[in-house]
Amino acid sequence: MLIIKKSLKNKDYTAQKITKHVIQHTVHNFQFIKGFPASNTWIVRSDNDAVLVDSGFGDEDSFLLLKKYIDTYLPKIKIHYILLTHNHSDHSSGSRKLAEYFNADVFIHPLEENMLRAPSKRESGPIEIRKRRRIWEKEKQLTPIKKYIDEGKIIKAGKLVFQVIHTPGHTLGSNCYLLKNDKLLFSGDTILGYDTVTISAPPDGDMSKYLESLKRLKRFNLNYIAPGHGPIINKPKDKINKLILHRLNREKQIYDLIMQGHKTEYKLMKMIYPNIEKNLKNSAKNQLHAHLGRLEALNKIKLQIEKNKWKII
Repeated sequence: MLIIKKSLKNKDYTAQKITKHVIQHTVHNFQFIKGFPASNTWIVRSDNDAVLVDSGFGDEDSFLLLKKYIDTYLPKIKIHYILLTHNHSDHSSGSRKLAEYFNADVFIHPLEENMLRAPSKRESGPIEIRKRRRIWEKEKQLTPIKKYIDEGKIIKAGKLVFQVIHTPGHTLGSNCYLLKNDKLLFSGDTILGYDTVTISAPPDGDMSKYLESLKRLKRFNLNYIAPGHGPIINKPKDKINKLILHRLNREKQIYDLIMQGHKTEYKLMKMIYPNIEKNLKNSAKNQLHAHLGRLEALNKIKLQIEKNKWKII
């Protein structure tokens, strides 16, 4: 099943059946740069029992596109839960409207609570994008959490069985959800179908924990990974190995540059990301900070941080 519709101020969405139980629904909001895929909402169902993994965007148009799709094509399902992979507004801000409309309970890891209630400081990008992002951030803060869920929790809805896997890194409370019925992992932003993911700078994220999370996920027997952004991943172990290698190579690059005398974040950014797009500079800086935090934790460098300016001493 592949359905493409266009409506509501020229927004469009795609909905695609991935397995017997899983539908990928994506409202195509522009977020960062051209070509970056918008966040996925995963509709998981067995008979009339259903669960959403992530909620998509919290603006009215995005909510209506998802709501109308479910009402039109899946009118008899009962959505029991909305499982959030992490707090970021492109994954969580649709929860309030969806929970109220479908009478569903919203779950998230307890370590996400503070960031869920805090507004984002990001103000980059065109004014229209900033306006929409403010709506998402406001809705995110209103997310009605029913229960905080941690590692090992089993969630059932009819014949559907999910295992909660805590995968800190991108954020400290990032959860993945393993759908045991299909050996399919919903990875949020821990693993993307697009490329690599930005790891939030300390104290909100942790590069060492991210690498540990990836190594843990390799031990699961997976058929698919359903990512937070981008298409389904059909070779899970290959993808995970690629991500680990990329992070370790970047770490080596940064450490080698420091040993060559590049000891300010400005110089490191210039060497590592010489042609980066303006909208990605903050993400790139966070990524650099996450790697520097790991190098300090490994006792390879010592940092001096003043007014969010990072320097190696």
